[in-house]
This record gives sequence, structure tokens and C-alpha cells, in this order.
Amino acid sequence: MQLNGNAQTKTGIENYNLKSSNEPYLWMPIVHRTGKKGLHTEFRYNYEERKTASVYIGKNFSRDSTLSYSVTPMLGWVFGEFNGGSVALNADADYKKYFVSVQTQYTASKNGATGNFFYTWAETGYQPVDWFYAGLSTQLTKVYEEKTVLEYGLLVGFNIKKVTVPVYVFSPFGKDRNFILGINIEW
Repeated sequence: MQLNGNAQTKTGIENYNLKSSNEPYLWMPIVHRTGKKGLHTEFRYNYEERKTASVYIGKNFSRDSTLSYSVTPMLGWVFGEFNGGSVALNADADYKKYFVSVQTQYTASKNGATGNFFYTWAETGYQPVDWFYAGLSTQLTKVYEEKTVLEYGLLVGFNIKKVTVPVYVFSPFGKDRNFILGINIEW
């Protein structure tokens, strides 16, 4: 999982398909672009809430080395079924064949604090060969004045040229299993 430095323009389309025992199928596309000077833009749909879109802008700081990293703080506007603003941070690092990735955000509803939430997605893993990686993932959601929801999961992924196919299973040993299949391309 090699990270790109600020000297390159990077564009990607992420396509996630979510299926759980408690919720209907959900399609979640994400389009992002980071320019040569690190300006990062991102468009998401069904990420913060169903039938909701969001637009983010931020600045990417990264370095390619033995220990590579990328940190992108962002501000966002959320509109649709949920309306409000968001502050987010994407961070990735890799060292040799190990990687860690965290996406976190605090999103405030324009309708008052009861809709506000904090969300974090984190994963870590090992990539023994160029075409395959595996690891662990977790997601944490805290809605204002509600109980924190924490889910753990397993991750396997496949790289085919510029296409990455991650597969996640959250709560793999429980009755409330969630499956996520991604088909992502970056250039």
C-alpha cells in the first residue's frame, strides 16, 4: 500500500456496497482528487446518512519514504436527508509491508445538537505481496446523547493494477454481521 507524495496529482473513485442483517443494501460512492500542491477535494454520497451528499475541501500533507504518511484535514458541507457541516481528518501511514489508516469526522446538524455525531473508521494490516493484503478494521459512531456504537471487523483486499477490491466483515462472529465490498480505482 504505497502512498503518493504531494508532487503528484491523485484522483480516485471509491465504490462501496454495504449489506447488513439490520439494514437494506446501501451504495456509497466517493470521488476524491488531490492536486500537485496538496489541495484535496472529496464528494461522498450516502456516507453521513442515506440520501445525503457531502462535499469536502482540505489540504494534504504527505511524504514518501521508508515510513510514508499522508494527513488531510478537511471542512465539509453535508446536504440531503441530513443537513449541516463537518470537520474531518484522513490519515494513512505505511512502513514496509504494514499499514494503518484512519478517517474521523465530527458532523453538526443544522437542526440542533441532537443530530450531531462523531464517527471514526480505522484499519490496520499487512500486505505480504503486491496483489493481496489483510487486516483488522473498526468503526465507532457516537451520536449526541446516545450510546456509542463500536464494531470490529476483518479485512482482506486485492490489488489488480490500479484497482483495489477491499472486503470487510464487521461483527463477523455475531448475528448482526455487516458486509462491505469496495471496488476502487486511483490514478
